[in-house]
Amino acid sequence: MIKTLPAHSSTLRLKDYMIYVKSLFPLRGEQVFGMEETWNHLISNRRIIPTPTGRHALWEFLNLVELQEGDEVLIAAYNFYVIASLLIQKRLIPVFVDIEPKTLCIDPEDLEKKITEKSRMVIVTHMFGNPADMQRISSISRRHNLLLFEDCAHAVGTYHNNIPLGQIGDGAMFSFGVYKIINTFGGGMLVLKDPDGVNLRFSKQKTPTPGIKSFLDNFIRFTISLLMIPELYTIIMYPMMKLFKRFIPGLFQLIDPSGNDPTYFFEVDGRAPFKPYMVRMIREQLVELDDKISKRRKIANEIKKGLEGLNDVIVLNEDKHGVSNYSYFGIYFPDPEDLSADLEKHRIKSNPHEYYDCSQLPQFLEYQSSCKHASYASAHLLRLPNYPSLDDSEVERIIFTIRSYFEKV
Repeated sequence: MIKTLPAHSSTLRLKDYMIYVKSLFPLRGEQVFGMEETWNHLISNRRIIPTPTGRHALWEFLNLVELQEGDEVLIAAYNFYVIASLLIQKRLIPVFVDIEPKTLCIDPEDLEKKITEKSRMVIVTHMFGNPADMQRISSISRRHNLLLFEDCAHAVGTYHNNIPLGQIGDGAMFSFGVYKIINTFGGGMLVLKDPDGVNLRFSKQKTPTPGIKSFLDNFIRFTISLLMIPELYTIIMYPMMKLFKRFIPGLFQLIDPSGNDPTYFFEVDGRAPFKPYMVRMIREQLVELDDKISKRRKIANEIKKGLEGLNDVIVLNEDKHGVSNYSYFGIYFPDPEDLSADLEKHRIKSNPHEYYDCSQLPQFLEYQSSCKHASYASAHLLRLPNYPSLDDSEVERIIFTIRSYFEKV
């Protein structure tokens, strides 16, 4: 059987999985690590608050800054729909800003054009782990007295002007779900610029006693992560996903949360809490982060080089404003759905609609905006595999399949 290459595969090792397994049978006297200590080489002089997910971090930041109903928050149009949904749920107004086509990040020029008297905050999503132009965005935010928040869900280990992302704005969120570059089967964190401004309920927060719902939440994601290993994905996950997509779309959405859910509503108590084992997993993965990023970059650049000469292929400039971690790897194609279908015939998974132009989604039409580059990315961007466990023959297989597709058409 030909190995199926998933669009994403965890980089966890056996000992990383065992940290979770051992957490189910806790021993007294085990060393407990703090978050500030764990992150001190990437995030310094900031308060770090564990949260159940990345979206919880954004929600809590909005609680802290106490924006008023009707205040405007500027966000990139090409985005995860949950960001805009959270703002609306908080009775804030999302203002959609176009992106730079080569970085997929918010465009400073369009940002400044869309600032009004009601503008109070900018959320910068470092899409695919590519750094946004934080120097210009910071300058614009200061000039207009706007709060600046970094969405670093994809951006652990990404740099801008030699500064790790997550400590440039007034706050930042990180996410450690199964599709992230640091994976703890859930969990996230909020980073705050002003340690003295932390609401006391965070510093006194106790870890809730895990119940069955909490256990299942993490266990399901632990299982999904295991099944993303290409060998297991080939014989178990791939056929299961095809069945779920057709007959159980709700379960498919849980496993593959990209795309769009117009009915989404954020439930504060809907996810398992951040747990002590997650800190230990983060520590272990941070040790190897630079090596894994280097492998991701190498694979992406090999694919780019292998596709040279194909006029219909447009590559990104991930390092335009710093050094990307290549958390995700995308390339523009005229018809990404058709190419994705052809790749799947050769057992290579890809994602032609990882994210959308949120300004055109039905649930946000009240806030509709003209964002031509976000619209183009939504229609033409395809994410390809670039996880570190891909070997040379598998990278060549991806290149050969894409080149063969263009020869046929």
